[in-house]
Amino acid sequence: MNKHRKFNAQKFFDAFMGHEDELAYVFEAEEVDLPDPFSVEAARQTVIDAKPGTVDKLVATLYELNDLATSTGREMVELAALAFELQGMPGDDVPNPRVAIWIFRKKHKAFEHALQLLAVRSVRGGQIALFPGRKAINIDDPAAAVAKLRIKLDQMLPEMAKTERFEVRHYMDGEVLVIPVFCERTAEVQLEFEGSGHAVTSKIRRPVSQDIIFYNQHNGELEIEAGRPKHREILRAAFAESVFDDISFFPTEETSRVLDLGQLSDSDFSLQVSSGHSARITGLKVSGLHHRNRFVIQCAGGSVDTIDVLRSRGNLDSLKKMDVQFVRIELILAPGRRGRKVIELSGDNRIKFNRESYSNEVYAYLRTWRLMRSLARDSAA
Repeated sequence: MNKHRKFNAQKFFDAFMGHEDELAYVFEAEEVDLPDPFSVEAARQTVIDAKPGTVDKLVATLYELNDLATSTGREMVELAALAFELQGMPGDDVPNPRVAIWIFRKKHKAFEHALQLLAVRSVRGGQIALFPGRKAINIDDPAAAVAKLRIKLDQMLPEMAKTERFEVRHYMDGEVLVIPVFCERTAEVQLEFEGSGHAVTSKIRRPVSQDIIFYNQHNGELEIEAGRPKHREILRAAFAESVFDDISFFPTEETSRVLDLGQLSDSDFSLQVSSGHSARITGLKVSGLHHRNRFVIQCAGGSVDTIDVLRSRGNLDSLKKMDVQFVRIELILAPGRRGRKVIELSGDNRIKFNRESYSNEVYAYLRTWRLMRSLARDSAA
């Protein structure tokens, strides 16, 4: 059985001292009998004394709320509140656990959306694959399409080792249909109550991995982020067959090579950016042969562009004789943390950067710089 992290339930519950009605709402929503009178201590004792079933819904919900009860989770709550036009977002003086329950009480779909945003944000380096569709097709009913995908994935469940079920969600990001796919299994979890001498062991379903599907309706391109090639192939085939009734609608990963880091050795290579943006290469790793012995060189640019340094020293031509294994690019798109993107590209087709914002702009620049192939096909094809 998969063992999940421990949960400091004491700290979470303590945030509701004086605001017990907010915590009580969660118990009521999961159909747990409320102690009378209801208090934080009584709520703790209810959890301690409970005899959970195979999968405990209350504990699962508490874990989800705790996932959002962080500074990052709070950002996702804010984004979800904006997306659903929710009024009354709590101020900075309200603790994160109460903010998480605020959106849970306000609108459950918004709460689920915040969890989806958090899941997508946490994917920071799963190997991606891009697949050009035969043509761009608009999905008129995303919910129905995702329902078909769920059925197809359930049929393919035996092919996914250690997965008991799939949890599939979706939302629209402009013209892009975003589908987080959670591969879940039953996990034993432990809620700790400091100072009480008690710890509650229960069982919930938790993701053992989470993969993301992005379908761009404008250009027909499918992007899949998943840590394992087998997962990517299963998701590609399932999406194509369930949504477009054609398992070959997208080519296989072997025929969809994404990156071309060899462009770095071109004499005219440069990181051209729009006004107000900036970009520089802060890391580079290359390998080559010297007297039949392979060697590796790593460069760190610091505050200057690594390629500019090589060019100024007359060493850029030497890259033509080497394999570029890795490049790190710092791209500034806007002030603040979200506008600063550190993009890591590896020769094994791996792309890593924080996808929570400006992902379309990042991909547009990678194609402008010719480091990424343009796979999109004309919608009229």
